[in-house]
This record gives sequence, C-alpha cells and structure tokens, in this order.
Amino acid sequence: MSGLNDEAADAVVAALEAARLSGKQTRMPSARCPGLTIDGAYTIQRRWTAARIAAGARRIGYKVSFTTPGQQKALGTDRPAFGTLLDAMQFAEGEPIPRGRMIAPRVEAELAFVMGRRLAASCSDAEALAAAEWAVPAIEIIDNRAQPRDVATGTTRAAIDIIADGGATAGVVLSRQRWRPDAAEFHRYGATLRQNGVEVGGGGFDAIFGRPERALSWLAGELGALGAALEPGDIVLTGSVNTPHPAASGDRFEADFGPFGNLALAFE
Repeated sequence: MSGLNDEAADAVVAALEAARLSGKQTRMPSARCPGLTIDGAYTIQRRWTAARIAAGARRIGYKVSFTTPGQQKALGTDRPAFGTLLDAMQFAEGEPIPRGRMIAPRVEAELAFVMGRRLAASCSDAEALAAAEWAVPAIEIIDNRAQPRDVATGTTRAAIDIIADGGATAGVVLSRQRWRPDAAEFHRYGATLRQNGVEVGGGGFDAIFGRPERALSWLAGELGALGAALEPGDIVLTGSVNTPHPAASGDRFEADFGPFGNLALAFE
C-alpha cells in the first residue's frame, strides 16, 4: 500500500508546484498524507514530473541520494533513493545562479556520469560503467519545497518527503571537462567544496556505494523495475561527498576535484 489515493497524490503535487513557483515552503507530504510509504512518495514524484513535462519541461537524467549510512540514518531510511532532473534545472558552467528563484538552496559537490547507451534493468558495475560515455565533475543545488518540520505534528522531514519532492533538486552544473569512464579509478579520488574561498566540506567518491559507478547499476535496477531505463544522454548525479551547504545571494562556490579540475558557480 502506498498510503495515498489519486486525489491525495494530486493535492500534494499541486502544493509542491505552488511552493516551487511562490518560493514558500509547503507542508511535508508525509504530514499531508499520514501513512505515506516510499512507493507513495515515488508516485507523487512521478505525477509531479509528468505534470511538468506536460507543461513543456524535458527530462535530462536522474540524481541518486542517501548513498551513505549516515545520510540514511538521519532521514529514517535504510536505502538510497533517486529523483528526476529536468532541463530547467541545468545551468551552464559560469552562468549566474538565480538565488531569488529558490527557497533555501544548498550546494553539493558530486561526480556525474553521462550515459552513452541505454542501460535497462539489473546489470553489473562493469556493464554500467561501460554504458556511460563520460564522467563529469558536477555541483548540485538542492532546495526543499517541503518544510523541515511540521508545526501541527512536530515531525521532521524524512526520506519519503524528499523523494516526493523530486529529490529536492533545484539545479545542476556540469564541468566542461569530461573524462572517459575508464580513465581512472574514481573511487580513489574525491572533491573539496569552498564557499567564498573558505573550505566548507568534501570527501572521497568511495563514500558513494564504495565506488560511484555503483550508483549507475543501482539506478538501472530501480528504473528497470518500473519499466524504465537509463537512456543515451542521461545525466546521473551519483551522490554528494559533502554535507549540503547553505547558499546566500552573492556567494561563490568552488569544488576542487583534484586531477579532474575545478568547477565554480556564483549566486546572483
């Protein structure tokens, strides 16, 4: 059971979309729909994505999140999750980020893959890596449309709320520098994030499933169970190496990916 019916799902979708457009957070999906399950949260995510695509958006890929035990424990889950990336979320390297379009943005440094061919259903890590065309340094901007705490119940935002909220993604910037997926053992490297020149976080890519390419094989299996697949050109964000860091207007962030170069963005 998903813990919601069509009417309830559509009401949550409408509330999340209103929050996105107004810049004002809405009540958590789990508070609106007591008994909401992970399946129900993904139902909301799919309906919201479909509504945005019907309005003209285009899907460009996926994000994988909750990839470490610490993240999972903090959000009351024991598994990773995924969200959908849409074209309006992508900013070019060097393009100013419109802080005013967001509610409470936070920044994460990640390794992304761009798919070269279709990847459907369960597969090995090696098969997943072979299906990718590029490995790319990336910065993700997350922005929760759901409130962090429900005033009426006192409950705090959990994994199911973030899943329903599309994975809380608001933006993604990919580096112009790209690497063949077999160019290096990416789990041996990592990234450091700086805000206005001050280091604010970082970590190794081995924190992501032990090897970041395992995010691809995990995601392929999840999508396959839904009758979907990773398609050529899809971007896959594999998971953050730092605790999400808040961003204010005028802030500049730079992620240092070691031998894979630096990637920066600035908020208007």
